[in-house]
Amino acid sequence: MIKRDHQILVLNRNDPVWPGLTFPGGHVEPHESFHDSVIREVKEETGLTIFSPKLVGVKQFYDQNQERYIVFFYITNKFTGQVKESNEGTLSWMTKEELLKHQLAYNFDRDLPIYFDAQLNEHLLDGKRDELF
Repeated sequence: MIKRDHQILVLNRNDPVWPGLTFPGGHVEPHESFHDSVIREVKEETGLTIFSPKLVGVKQFYDQNQERYIVFFYITNKFTGQVKESNEGTLSWMTKEELLKHQLAYNFDRDLPIYFDAQLNEHLLDGKRDELF
């Protein structure tokens, strides 16, 4: 999550499998640190260079083959550059209240509390449970 004053940069994804609003992000490349991957992915998807991303939580879930996925949630308000859209989708700055009025990407509404509640830091979604810790 990239914050600017009281606004958040959101991505309206073009992906027909996972459409809707979410935060910029992506995958970790081989031999890449999580820290470096979040900086790289944000640059690729937004044109911004972020600094000092802070890890605020994790999500774990299982795909249709029961392969475990782990997602790391980061926040920063330190960046340079101009917003530039990529083929991932359109970008816009919104308040939290505006964000909640739009169609969110599947299950993204369950991830948002981790970004906004310092008491939470994990989302477990395993087919049997959907819990925040």
